[in-house]
Amino acid sequence: MGAVLVDPGLAPTRRPCRLVYTSRPMESDTPLVEPHTPARSDASVPGPGSVLAERYRLIERVGHGGMGTIWRGEHLALGTPVAIKLINPALVDDPDARDRFVREARAAATIRSPHVVQIFDYGVDDGTPYIAMELLEGESLAERLQRAGALAPEVTLRILTHVLRAITKAHEEGVVHRDLKPANVFLVEDDGAEIAKVLDFGVAKGLDGARLGTTTNTGMVLGTPHYMSPEQMMRSGTVDTQVDLWAVAIIAYECLLGRRPFEAQTLGELTVAVLVEAAPVPSQQGDVPAGFDAWFARATDRDPTRRFADATLMLEALEAALRGDGSALTLA
Repeated sequence: MGAVLVDPGLAPTRRPCRLVYTSRPMESDTPLVEPHTPARSDASVPGPGSVLAERYRLIERVGHGGMGTIWRGEHLALGTPVAIKLINPALVDDPDARDRFVREARAAATIRSPHVVQIFDYGVDDGTPYIAMELLEGESLAERLQRAGALAPEVTLRILTHVLRAITKAHEEGVVHRDLKPANVFLVEDDGAEIAKVLDFGVAKGLDGARLGTTTNTGMVLGTPHYMSPEQMMRSGTVDTQVDLWAVAIIAYECLLGRRPFEAQTLGELTVAVLVEAAPVPSQQGDVPAGFDAWFARATDRDPTRRFADATLMLEALEAALRGDGSALTLA
């Protein structure tokens, strides 16, 4: 397993877009975005050996995506390893992209949790924004699922316990992630035990005036469609902490059954599935603990007020559900 901390936005950049019914084919984990025409291309892109802000040396590129590239690097004064995320040169002059880049650093930096990637620094070097963060060794949950298929209930519970602890801390700090998915959950070894860390707060939103950066335009949607709640898809009402809890429910289903509950060939078909069609009953799709059906039904109720009120209650109910305890629905 290599050093990763890869930008999970593989393919198009996460740009705001209006939800439209379309017959355009959808790829597996593609964020909901608008096409982007690069503002400029800079030939003097930092490469191996480049020094940023007289503090960080780039060693090798370990990942890339629409938003930027991830480098293995080192802090010159301390000699410690770091991951450096550089914004895509084509987006350097894009104010929306730069704002999302700052938002990612600011949101993650406000959250004190062993289950959120640690941000060390943010800056701009020769016009190029960068984020310095902890260098992680391991694989994403998306890679694990692709490699192993469905996960055992105890493994699923361990991973989602860490994710929900991270989300609890984020929500306490007034931060909604808005793009939770397996590609944004990273699995690492720590003192012989595997822990999960939540990555990529690039489309995070502040609650109650939390200052993360410029908000997205009214009526715009950010996220990855397969993991988006109905209200996030339609931008109806307030997009709040419930969008993260919905995404966790979709991830839980995917972990236990090896596939997502809502699949479609086009965005329009997926939208109809999420907004109109009945959610699948997990036990009719495969072998799951007895209490998971009730937990999943509540977690994916189309009425946000009927779902779990917060991440802590959701986790308590998930623990009961994966033990086969039907009390998952009794938690207020």
